[in-house]
Amino acid sequence: MKKSKLEALCFDVLSHEIRREIINLLYQRIEMSYTELLKTLNIGDGLLNFHLKKMKDFITKTEKGTYILTEKGRLAYNLIRTVRSYYHITSLLTPTTLLDKGIVFRRIIAFLVDAVIFFIFTGIFLDPQLWDMIFEAINHLNTIIELHPWIFHLEHLTLVGELTFRLVGIYSHVFFAVYIFLTLLEAYKGQTPGKYLLRIRVVKIGGLRLGLIESAIRNAGKVFLLPLDLIVGLLLFSKRGFIRFFDYYTDTVVERVI
Repeated sequence: MKKSKLEALCFDVLSHEIRREIINLLYQRIEMSYTELLKTLNIGDGLLNFHLKKMKDFITKTEKGTYILTEKGRLAYNLIRTVRSYYHITSLLTPTTLLDKGIVFRRIIAFLVDAVIFFIFTGIFLDPQLWDMIFEAINHLNTIIELHPWIFHLEHLTLVGELTFRLVGIYSHVFFAVYIFLTLLEAYKGQTPGKYLLRIRVVKIGGLRLGLIESAIRNAGKVFLLPLDLIVGLLLFSKRGFIRFFDYYTDTVVERVI
């Protein structure tokens, strides 16, 4: 499509309030069914069909019959907000944003926020045994670094591993509850409490919402296998734009929510 034709089409689509709202809804909710759009917009069948036909280059149907934004649709959303340059907007659509310093920083902070929230609300935040094990593990890690940062001291790594298994064993019910909660939240809207506060979300490459099984697989790495998940991801898949193996395995990306 020629540039001038694309510009004309884009401005034509964005010229109507209902079409702008459809783009906004699909970006915020990732995907919606025809019934959901009809109910949310509170308009008639004929009017909705008319606008959907006008937006055929900006939205597409999934195999499930739900509507999602195409790349042009996601670009149109960013144009509506007019908060970024074209280069920055298009970078949001690729997995390389996973290694963007801003995204990585937000992911780390979001993870810490989630950890604090779940520690507090599950009651283990006040358990002295938890902190004893955490501080013991930190001391072993500090010993490794102080002795010789580039030599593996297996005796200390073994102790850290033992402490990790003890931690998971003692609080297995909590870890499982957190795992279920994170899985449901990311399958619903791609956001945990931490991600919501940091204005990031996880989606499939191409803009689809995560399915429940994909969300479950992705969060298994984060909740139960995080050290291994990060090590394998950074060593083998960082050049492809992934920092976790389970991001690569489930074809998921973390993007900013504007």
